[in-house]
Amino acid sequence: MSNPSRLCIPPRDLVPHPPARPPSCATVAALLDHLVAFLSERSAPRLTRLLENVMVERSLWPVHVVLGADAAVADLAHAAVAAYIAEGRRPPLPADANDVDAAARFELHLSKYSLDALNPDEKVLDLGSRNFFICARRF
Repeated sequence: MSNPSRLCIPPRDLVPHPPARPPSCATVAALLDHLVAFLSERSAPRLTRLLENVMVERSLWPVHVVLGADAAVADLAHAAVAAYIAEGRRPPLPADANDVDAAARFELHLSKYSLDALNPDEKVLDLGSRNFFICARRF
């Protein structure tokens, strides 16, 4: 039979502790204030490169272009046309025999439904979009 002098007592680590008190609203508010102050003191990381997606008219998928953060819309158009030609995409862009700058014949839009072309001198970072549409100029 069982020996009454040998009682099974669980170790202290296995004894359930009473649940901890939840923090008060004032404690939570103070922690959040410290967190907000800490995050507002940190400077935002400066962008150095931008990955842009440029959909070329009549093409099946966009051209991916990496530009510097200070690039203008004209730089994006030049880079997108150069990448499209370098990759040998189909359909080929219309060629002009006496035109040296192929990108000058194209204009950049925010979407294919936008009628207004973007200003070539405007900064890409200020536009707030990473997706663009490029098509031939309509004269």
